[in-house]
Amino acid sequence: MLETLSIEQLRTFVTIAETGSYTEAAARLYRSQPALSVQIKRLEEQLDTRLFDRSGRTSTLTETGKVLHGYAVRILELNEEALARLSLTEAEGTVRVGVLEEVAHGSLVRLLTRFGRLATGIRIELEVSTSWELARRIKSNDLCLAIANTAYSELPATPLWEEAYVWARSAESDFSDAVPLPVIIDPSDSPCVGCRSAMQALADQGVATEVVFSSSSLLATQAAIRAGLGLGMIAESATTSDMVVLGTEAGLPEPFSAHIGLYRGSDARGEAAASLHEFLINHLQHREFAGAAAMSSGPTTG
Repeated sequence: MLETLSIEQLRTFVTIAETGSYTEAAARLYRSQPALSVQIKRLEEQLDTRLFDRSGRTSTLTETGKVLHGYAVRILELNEEALARLSLTEAEGTVRVGVLEEVAHGSLVRLLTRFGRLATGIRIELEVSTSWELARRIKSNDLCLAIANTAYSELPATPLWEEAYVWARSAESDFSDAVPLPVIIDPSDSPCVGCRSAMQALADQGVATEVVFSSSSLLATQAAIRAGLGLGMIAESATTSDMVVLGTEAGLPEPFSAHIGLYRGSDARGEAAASLHEFLINHLQHREFAGAAAMSSGPTTG
């Protein structure tokens, strides 16, 4: 009879499967790479099968590994759900949450939905906006909690993760000889600190630019890039398979990373807000969300 599967080994297995890299998985789990290798070896010995095929630095699931992955994800979710349900209070109330659009996709929505199933007395009102606007609304206590770029507010925030931004163009477009360089950027009334710095870096390099499209909407920016209107700066997690990411090898300034943090309004001291605040920190600080985001279909590089 098989022994009981270890939650810790399954978490390591799932993280390696999602990142495709022992090195990246070790960073996310705050463990050494040799320690993860030992865990996977023990899991493979217990199951008497190989779970990963290695090609260079990339690890991909075997057919057996794919079967185990489905079960492992469900086991981990049930384990976390049980722990969270037993730790949550019976609080009731409404919590207004603001989220930066770049991170307001399936992974975070699923996390909030999970909280809603566990804390049935708490209602979540979700608002998606820019970091600049979210910072303003947290300061004025229009929001209880906000997940945003910390560059826009002097208020204290709990650090969550770094969100990398990259230059991207349509796979069907080529602006290497374009003068001026057509650029897609945020509007001036909701300025992106990193984007403005990148534009200044282009100017310092003597690169003439022309803003051909501006929007604070991520969906609109993605559409403009895919339509081939110009070169855009966008969160790496928001790039798609029909985009090409460009870097310094193309003569562009070094991309930047935004520090994403969790804000809590000064009036949000109720039990409902406190429960959600703690739940988000426990999951997002452990990079569960970052790992899930990395699984999205990414772009090519060029």
